[in-house]
Amino acid sequence: MSSGLGLFNEAVLAERGFDQQTYVRFLAATSIIALAGQMTCGWLTLRWSMQRLLGVAMFLYAAALAVLPLLATLSQLWIFATLIGLSGGMITVLFFAVWRRAFGPEHLGRIQGAAQMLTVLASAIGPLIFAQCAALTGSYTLALWTLAPCVLLLSVAAFRVSMPGEPGTVR
Repeated sequence: MSSGLGLFNEAVLAERGFDQQTYVRFLAATSIIALAGQMTCGWLTLRWSMQRLLGVAMFLYAAALAVLPLLATLSQLWIFATLIGLSGGMITVLFFAVWRRAFGPEHLGRIQGAAQMLTVLASAIGPLIFAQCAALTGSYTLALWTLAPCVLLLSVAAFRVSMPGEPGTVR
């Protein structure tokens, strides 16, 4: 999802009536907001469970995807930038922080390598979905509104799944 949106972000925003200069400012702002999200999430991992943080991050991401096709004003764009930046920053931290906590230090390199490989493979699919959707419908809206509920389901799953070794975990 994020690779498709990342690749076609300028075109998606242009579809909503935003020019290239606005896109550049949006990109710079979301990068700074993502850093704030990373720092906040890193701090919160010491206080909240990773499942809760991931659930919140995925919920924010799903909300951002769902509202993107509705953006019409600069104020709405900056709200979207905040949602997408915070959630993206949080997801990045959680992706790299979870493996040792979930599986321990043994075979950590292999586990992270496999996870990273799957991430790269999944990243190849996102741009295809966006390109195909635009080719078939002339818009990116269908892709966004189809993928937003999928991300929302991942948010619900994150709240419900236990980490290995925690109470309620099936072994």
